[in-house]
Amino acid sequence: MRTYRGLPAAFWTVWVGTLLNRAGAFVVPFLALYTTSARGQSEATAGLVVSVYGAGSFAAAWVGGSLADHIGRRRTMLLSLFGGAVPMLAIAVVKPLWALAAATFLMGGLSEMYRPAVSAFVSDVVAPQDRIRAFGLMYWAHNLGFALAPVLAGWLSLGGFTLLFIVDAATMVVFGAIVFFALQETKPTEPMQSDKPPASLLVIARDRVYLAIVLLTWGTALVMWQNGAALPLDMKRTGHSPSAYGSLIGINGALIVFLQPPLTRWLAGKDRSLVMAWSSLLFGAGMGLYAFVTSAWGYAAAIALWTVGEVGLLPTISAVVADLAPRAMRGRYQGASNMAWGLAACLGPAAGGSVLLRLGPYTLWGACAAIMFVVALAHTLLRKRLNESVQARRESPTA
Repeated sequence: MRTYRGLPAAFWTVWVGTLLNRAGAFVVPFLALYTTSARGQSEATAGLVVSVYGAGSFAAAWVGGSLADHIGRRRTMLLSLFGGAVPMLAIAVVKPLWALAAATFLMGGLSEMYRPAVSAFVSDVVAPQDRIRAFGLMYWAHNLGFALAPVLAGWLSLGGFTLLFIVDAATMVVFGAIVFFALQETKPTEPMQSDKPPASLLVIARDRVYLAIVLLTWGTALVMWQNGAALPLDMKRTGHSPSAYGSLIGINGALIVFLQPPLTRWLAGKDRSLVMAWSSLLFGAGMGLYAFVTSAWGYAAAIALWTVGEVGLLPTISAVVADLAPRAMRGRYQGASNMAWGLAACLGPAAGGSVLLRLGPYTLWGACAAIMFVVALAHTLLRKRLNESVQARRESPTA
């Protein structure tokens, strides 16, 4: 198998496609603005439309993972990328509000299905010892693309919202074409009892170590969502404008772009549980620091601190899920893990905003720090069982 910088050429093909797709991800960030400005709807209605997208993406996590294991990684990616482009274009032309909501739900459901399939593909082609680095590079591609998207979207928006939808759909189609012409299927061919949906759910339900990782991931995601929900409200309370929030939160993306490759390369050989534990502590410390700062420099320091934790934590979680998953269930394991993020997206913003407004910033940010401390402690306590489970999986003939 051809390699480049120690990773298979097939991995880099998906990496390039992911970067291109994320750099063209214009529609979701502008969806609320499009609903209010171009469609004349209220802010409350715009919020509901965005929530409908979230509901579709939540369902896509399990559906995409299941399809990746049954019809294959390549076919699932093609279905997601080519299929997701259709409702994305439909949003720009449908007139009734119900049709807009339906197209938005389908866009969320179809366009997000490729994620667990891509994660399963990376698990297939990358050796276990290289997975933290590989998933770190995938996370880097997501964030680099996300950093480029607003700049490109601002320029394209001069031509109207419709152009944003067209270009976003076009990048999905190009990624799909890359998958179609350049990738081979990597789905394992050996049959397993867990190929049947009820059996697969039983396998996951009995994997207590994996369920513990998913629960800890959900706790982490709940805290992480406060950076997009409660933090701008807290900064407004301390006299900072929305533009100041936008500039400061941009530190997160900039640091990820510069830190992700060297840091994940350094972490590749480290114990997974210890990496997650220390990264969780750094993340919690940064979130807790929000309770004591009011200046722009203070917020910048807090964001920089938890970003370092994020860089170590999230790729390692993906690598651990890949380590724990049976070969024939890699898509479903990644999909179920992604559902934890979707559930947090539904609950986190409302919960954080409510705590901030009713109990104040000290309670909210103190709770965030406490949750991450518990997460770090749990990763430490889970270390032995996780290592045993990963070792057993690697020694299994179907691992």
